[in-house]
Parts: sequence; C-alpha cells; structure tokens
Amino acid sequence: MKPLEFSLPRLQSGDTVAVVSPSGPVLPENIEVGLATIKSWGLRAELIGPFERHAGYLAGSDEHRARALQEALDGDFKCIMATRGGYGAMRILSKLDFTRFSESPSLLCGFSDISALHLHIAGNLGIPTLHSPVLKSFGTQEQDLPLFRKLLFGEVGPDDLCWTLRPLNTPESSIEGPLIGGNLTLLTLMLDSDFCPDLQGAILFVEDVGEADYRVDRLLTSLRLSNKAKRIAALVLGDFTECQGVYAGPEAIQGLIEETAAEFDCPVFTGLPVGHGRRNVPLPLGLRARIETPRGAQASSFSFADSIFARISA
Repeated sequence: MKPLEFSLPRLQSGDTVAVVSPSGPVLPENIEVGLATIKSWGLRAELIGPFERHAGYLAGSDEHRARALQEALDGDFKCIMATRGGYGAMRILSKLDFTRFSESPSLLCGFSDISALHLHIAGNLGIPTLHSPVLKSFGTQEQDLPLFRKLLFGEVGPDDLCWTLRPLNTPESSIEGPLIGGNLTLLTLMLDSDFCPDLQGAILFVEDVGEADYRVDRLLTSLRLSNKAKRIAALVLGDFTECQGVYAGPEAIQGLIEETAAEFDCPVFTGLPVGHGRRNVPLPLGLRARIETPRGAQASSFSFADSIFARISA
C-alpha cells in the first residue's frame, strides 16, 4: 500500500457534497432519508449523473456512470457520497482519470461495491477514504450516523473510534498497519488487477452479504492463497449479513466462517461492527490502525495508531 499523502478533509457547514451512483440504480425515494440527513448536517447535495435503472442492474451505461464520477472527482467538492452499492464500480475503474483528483482530492464515502474505489484510492493513490454507510442505508444504519457526521466535520474524540474484537487464533500483543478492506467478494475478484494494492503489512477487514457457506469458504480461501494477501498484518471479520448455510445449519454458519478465517497465517479477529447489517461504523481507510491484546485476554481492542486529529485538515 502507498503511504498516505493527504489528510482527511474537514467539512464545514455549507459545503457541497457530490452524490453519485457508480454502481447499481436507486429510486429517488430510497435516498430521501439520506439527502434529508446530510441537509440537516448543514451540507448541500449536488446530484451528478444517472441514478435510476437505465442499464439493467446498473445505474446507466459504463460511459454515463464513469462520466458522472469523473465530474465528481474533478469537481470542487470536499466529499463524494455514493447513493448505494450493488455492482458496477469495478467496470468503470479503467475509464477514470485520477490525475486531477490526486492533486486535490475529496473524501470518498460508501461501502459494499464502493470497495472497488476504496481499494484503488486509499491503497494505490495514498488518499484516505471513508468506508461508511451509503445514502440508501441511512434509514437502516442510523445508529452510526452521528459518528459519521463527527468524522466528516473533524469532531471525533480519542475514544470515538475504538471497538472490542475477539481473537480467533493466537494474536500478537500489539499489531499496527494501514487499514484497508471492505466487501470480501469485491476484494477477492480484484486481487489480480492493478486496482487492488499489495496488502503487505495491512490490517485487512472484510464483510459480505447474502453468500452461501461454501462460497464464503471459497472467497476466504482464495484470499488466503493469493500473493497480495500473504503478508497481511491481521485479518478482521465484520458482519456477514444474511449468509446462508447450504451444508451448515443457520446456527453453524458464523462458526464456519470464523473457522475458515482462522486458517490465515496471521492474527485473525472477529466482531468489527461493519457491513450490511444494522451496524456500519465509519472507518478511515489508509490510516494506521492498531489492535492490542493483553496477555491472556479473551478480547482485543481496535483503535487507530494515527492521530485522527493530525490527519484532518481544514
């Protein structure tokens, strides 16, 4: 991964947020709560490009979606928010020019399919991004919206970005590395592309939704066997929402996922409240995270080694 070259931007009341749909289509009524929320935060929303179903499961053709995202990347915005995930962001990566964005970046926010953009921007370009709820999920992931707002406005305190994890194998007492990750399916599919960074030394977190037990096993095993993930500092499991047991019963699916993950040749943890469920805490990607486990303890603490305040610019 490329070291960070920029700080997290600090939004102010009156700033304009670019709202884009680089992946799946979304109906206007499904982002009403999200748009109303960011308006209540004192931010303005500028909707760019196609949103509704124009190309089947995509929010418009690749050319239209790429053009809209390019406008957001090149525009005078401090923040870019995705309406939803779905599928399609990886289809337009090769059509995007990050030259101007790399000189004057804004903060990309989103999760799920937006992981394709996070991997390249935070991992390859050294520009921090924010793994966070998308506008469509504001109505179901409302518990973590206050922290999302605090991060956007640079108001986080030293204890705001700390969570308790459970180790699945024998952890080291202290682990540090740049945080990267997101949707397990997207990550695994992009491993062989230049848009996925080398994950050596990274703390990697993964989550997923709606996958069968054997498919989760296949995804985790593919990740474990890949060259880019051979030397990660740690693997952290988020939520595997609505993942079904085909061969394992519903009560056994979580245990199967944890057992498969524990095969990684690095410390492995579970319990990060991130994913497609009710919890989806905002995580600054590219910043150095820290996982500490007191000797003999059954729980570990996740926090950030980088000072969040030092990584926020006016």
